[in-house]
Amino acid sequence: LLGDYRKSIEYLEKSLKIAIEMGDRGGEGAAYGNLGNSYQRLGDYRKSIEYLEKDLKIATKICDRGGEGKAYGNLGNSYRLLGDYRKSIEYLEKHLKIAREIGDRGGEGATYGNLGNSYRLLGDYGKSIECLEKALKIATEIGDRGGEGKAYGILGNSYRLLGDYRKSIEYLEKH
Repeated sequence: LLGDYRKSIEYLEKSLKIAIEMGDRGGEGAAYGNLGNSYQRLGDYRKSIEYLEKDLKIATKICDRGGEGKAYGNLGNSYRLLGDYRKSIEYLEKHLKIAREIGDRGGEGATYGNLGNSYRLLGDYGKSIECLEKALKIATEIGDRGGEGKAYGILGNSYRLLGDYRKSIEYLEKH
């Protein structure tokens, strides 16, 4: 987490090459996913999506439901950052379905938070708040203080955009 994503990409490309040479499909998919996330951090969302789609394809092929869900979630975040909120929501809903199916409460909570953010950016504040309240509930239940703080912050901004300044301040103070 030093923020040197170019160096990270350099090593991930080596990891990818080795995984391919060894026929390690899981390792290959993980390398594609990590490359996608690194490019996302650099702001190259198109390249991020290219790698994340490869990750998704492999996870689906090897029946790795957790990996498939994470790939959908990462794709949803890249599309949100690209400004395609509807496509973001489509992918995030797929991640949410898988997270519920495999009992991944942390993934479920994080996905509700990401959905809330996408709906807020789309201008659907009611749906945003609905998702964020679910994210907050799960984060509180599982002791995810970071997720809790993130949900409070986005809820505060959503209520501000709705014109409910008292509720906005309440949530932002909790954030």
